[in-house]
Amino acid sequence: MVVGEYAVLEGAEAVVAAVDRRAYARVRGPGDPQAPAEARAAYARIERELGALGAEPTVDVSSLRTQTAKLGLGSSAAAAAAAAGLALAQHGQEFTSAAGISRVFEAAFQGHRDIAPQGSGADVAASVHGGFIRFRRNGDTAEVSPIAWPASLRLRVVWTGQEARTSTFLERVSKLGVDQSSVYRELFDTLSAEARRFVRGLEGGDVQRVIASTAAYGRAMGELGVAADVPIMTDTLHKVSELAHRAGGASKPSGAGGGDVALALFPDDESVQRFTDLCHACNFSILLIELGAPGVRVEGDAQRDEATA
Repeated sequence: MVVGEYAVLEGAEAVVAAVDRRAYARVRGPGDPQAPAEARAAYARIERELGALGAEPTVDVSSLRTQTAKLGLGSSAAAAAAAAGLALAQHGQEFTSAAGISRVFEAAFQGHRDIAPQGSGADVAASVHGGFIRFRRNGDTAEVSPIAWPASLRLRVVWTGQEARTSTFLERVSKLGVDQSSVYRELFDTLSAEARRFVRGLEGGDVQRVIASTAAYGRAMGELGVAADVPIMTDTLHKVSELAHRAGGASKPSGAGGGDVALALFPDDESVQRFTDLCHACNFSILLIELGAPGVRVEGDAQRDEATA
């Protein structure tokens, strides 16, 4: 998630990006683990549309985790996308065209919602479409389109070392909306406005505007956490934000906060190097990943029934 956390649930624009770590789906064989529930639900969506396959998927999401924890890179969304692609491939359907990709997205998006209805589905859009995506949720549907990333805008992802549970944070923020509706609305208006400023900055190639809105969005997420009495901005996330500012950029949580990963943006390579040095001095891990990677696809021989996202 690049920008739009929480606000996307109220219909605000968000920007989300695919990472170059992949989930692999194939037909489940003896001894293979059961796929995540979101993947099974997406697979079942295609089966209901095109017919039962007499099989079920297994999905390898190990590249999206450490040995002991998820990284917060959208592993369940990637699993759903890969499983939907697998089911279509088994039915002999292509998904390289725009229509085919839309078909995968609909199955993965709705299948993921069957299991985790509180989420936005933006991570599913990135997993299916790849690249950098402008996303807006409209009830049970979503508007998805590509958005260009300025060539001079540098980006780094920092692992906080702490796994976060998104559902808990969403529940607490939702409760704030019930208990203190005016405070909730004011905070969400701020988040929505900063998300728009971020998107307009991308559209205009205005790197400094994007960096300024990144910092402002992170602060607004912190204020939301204080109001909802949930640690969206942990001490580690505050420290990463401080280091990014010292280096000449800005940082914010990527996702619901409370741990997982932080996203840091910079205007040039020199500021990236300063940030890298500062992170190493504090023993923070910069993940070796690239954003804007391809989305769902068949790898190798399609007859082997393997798809990735």
